[in-house]
Amino acid sequence: MTAGNENQEPPLFRTLIIEDQGMMKAFFEHWLGGLPEFVVVVSAKSGEEAMARVLEARPHVALVDFQLPGMDGLEFMRAARQLWPQLRTLVVSSLMDALTLTRIRESGAEGYLEKEASPELLATALRKVAAGGHWYSPKFRATMDQDGANSEGVGKILSRREQQVMAFVLARRNNREIAELMGLSTRTVEFHRGNLMTKLNAHNIAELIASARQRGWTEPG
Repeated sequence: MTAGNENQEPPLFRTLIIEDQGMMKAFFEHWLGGLPEFVVVVSAKSGEEAMARVLEARPHVALVDFQLPGMDGLEFMRAARQLWPQLRTLVVSSLMDALTLTRIRESGAEGYLEKEASPELLATALRKVAAGGHWYSPKFRATMDQDGANSEGVGKILSRREQQVMAFVLARRNNREIAELMGLSTRTVEFHRGNLMTKLNAHNIAELIASARQRGWTEPG
């Protein structure tokens, strides 16, 4: 009996990948193929594409890019859990501003890792999340400790869409780029930017960013 337990194979986690950048998506697929406890059951370029396959694939864990065309990674997570509540999520992103990280922390995602992290750290994070734990990167915790403690509650000031647009503004994206990334019209983005300026008492983009920084929402490094 003991010998049988010692030879028991590790659990196999059914894994979903959402990444819109071709090179990064190929890396995730190849990299997960080298981890014996994971099997990729869905690999998609958008949340909408992945949603169509959630019930069929029944994934245990999702490796999800935060910035996606159409619905972002957090919107996908919430929608997918309506269909498949068991799904656990590790969010990856190149954004490290306090606004984005606060959204991720408040979303219920089980983990976060910045894209610049090493594959070894990614493996650690994904294993922890898949096994039922939580894992947030050291940079995430440091940013929250430094900026988040003094930040006003994001949800009390901005709507979900405004939070998304603000994150892209902090990343120095223009209206056209934000519209393409979010799957919206430029006019809709301009409308949300106008609301941001009103709510944060700003008259131009420089003042908007300055107002956000005063609330602890820092620009990505």
